[in-house]
Amino acid sequence: MLAILSTSLVLVLAACGNGGGGSPTQAAAKDTSLDSLSTADLATQAAKEGTLTWYTTFADDDVQPILKAFNKTYPNVQVKPLRLSADKIPPRVITEQRGKQFTADVVSGDSPQVAQLLQAGALQPYTPKDQSALPSGLALPTGYEGIVYVVTTVVAYNPDIVKQKGLPIPTGWQDLTNPAWKGQFSIDPGAVNWYDSLVQGMGHDAALNLLKGLGANKPVFVESHTQALTQVQAGEPAGAATAYGYKASSLKKKNAKTVEFVNSAQLPSSLTLIDVVKNAPHPAAARLFEDWMVSQEGQQAVVDVTNHTSIRPDVKNDTAVWDPAKWTPAWGQPNLPAKTYNDELNEMKTALQAP
Repeated sequence: MLAILSTSLVLVLAACGNGGGGSPTQAAAKDTSLDSLSTADLATQAAKEGTLTWYTTFADDDVQPILKAFNKTYPNVQVKPLRLSADKIPPRVITEQRGKQFTADVVSGDSPQVAQLLQAGALQPYTPKDQSALPSGLALPTGYEGIVYVVTTVVAYNPDIVKQKGLPIPTGWQDLTNPAWKGQFSIDPGAVNWYDSLVQGMGHDAALNLLKGLGANKPVFVESHTQALTQVQAGEPAGAATAYGYKASSLKKKNAKTVEFVNSAQLPSSLTLIDVVKNAPHPAAARLFEDWMVSQEGQQAVVDVTNHTSIRPDVKNDTAVWDPAKWTPAWGQPNLPAKTYNDELNEMKTALQAP
């Protein structure tokens, strides 16, 4: 229910934000006076501002190590992070802006939610100095292409509990529709990035039928991919249909007895984006931070701290999570239209029989 309410709020405010028409770039502020500065000059300006506020979906435990790495290079810019779930960022930013309150300088989050901000005209176009090209076949509007990492969705399970209960070892989502798995796995009914990736990879009807099969098998509903893996580690339920590959791999390295995961041949993949917010109160610091986050230095720090996946070819990723030669990415739409997002969210909840 919260996800639907948040989405409805975004849709209403988006219409107000851009007058119901025009491109996101037209609706957003276009202060480009800082965009042409060299990195050194931008850093000087950022140091004068001294701080910035970052709304992010990064896990709490990961934020400070990332900021520590940033401050090794830019010690004179203090970053104030606010950790929010992905569906909470759009309504918060848009509500603040409607009230003429501009707090956030930079936002990073799942592409469907960042797309809502883009469509509402709540972001400032800025092209980072050292960003990597988008994966083949994907497109984002110019000035909104900052990619902070890739997430993949996998099936995870607890090997010990699966063995104890005599459950068949899952090799993919279809296996979780087996009656033996009834009530033995969890699913996040708001995981639109996963569902949209399935739609792109296998077609709408096949993806929807898969969800209906999963829903008929009485999954346990969770609010996040992290919660799903915590429960798998504890052994109740035994598996999870919506777990993030990076986190499952990290936990497996710590204790392979409690977590195993399966990458599908067509691997559901989606982008997590980073953008400068319209009317950012610290515009130079905001640009500097985005520049660093998408750079080779910043991306390697993100991967080293979190085990997330970078699209940069000069960054070393976890090959158990990301190897396109083994698992072909099934990309979700990075700029998902608001109507499509809402439709897919409602389809998910109905198919899964979620409240």
